[in-house]
Amino acid sequence: MSKLTPTERGIAIYKPMVLQIYDYWVLNIVNTWAWRCPTKTYLLPLFTSNIGSNHLDIGVGTGYYLANGTVPQITRLTLCDLSPAALAKAKSRAGREDAVELLCDVLKPLPVGAGEKFDSVSMYFLLHCLPGPVNNKTVVFEHVKEVLKEDGVVTGATVLGKGVKDNFFGGLIRRFCVFGGIMSNETDDFESFVGALKANFEVVEVDVIGVVLVFKAMKPKF
Repeated sequence: MSKLTPTERGIAIYKPMVLQIYDYWVLNIVNTWAWRCPTKTYLLPLFTSNIGSNHLDIGVGTGYYLANGTVPQITRLTLCDLSPAALAKAKSRAGREDAVELLCDVLKPLPVGAGEKFDSVSMYFLLHCLPGPVNNKTVVFEHVKEVLKEDGVVTGATVLGKGVKDNFFGGLIRRFCVFGGIMSNETDDFESFVGALKANFEVVEVDVIGVVLVFKAMKPKF
């Protein structure tokens, strides 16, 4: 059996059985009580209010945001993930048979159609799963800006690993996730992510809620 790459290791847990409980455990319990950034209070409203007519969702998870974010039927959807199970689950929950699926590694240029540009891009709880230090991960912003329209918008959230303080429950969850290879964010800090966002976008809005960096970026720089 071939050895998993660090990126593949990070998504290996997202099997169909795990995806069945992901929403309740991660997006409800963990987000609220460990990361202290309730999904329905902060993340879902940000997602819902920033959906354009041609939308790219990177790191689709269970498709929770697509299913609960009131995505207009006229919106063209493209789903990007390294997990076939996650792509299938998200497409099913979105109720959109016409959604385009991209099975790809976001640390590499996105394999979209030649010249295709998106009005909006979302990446929720993606970055803390990617392997390596922050400067390995922020290449994602470079790849995203290449496929974003001039007036497009990028939103997302990631659990920080430095410069934040966990509560007891959060500390337990973090140690489990890092040890198990689910998260690789020990050196992920606010300054590095914000610096990378500002290097790639003219307009950047950020906030730290609990231990989660929440961001919105517009006007790609070239």
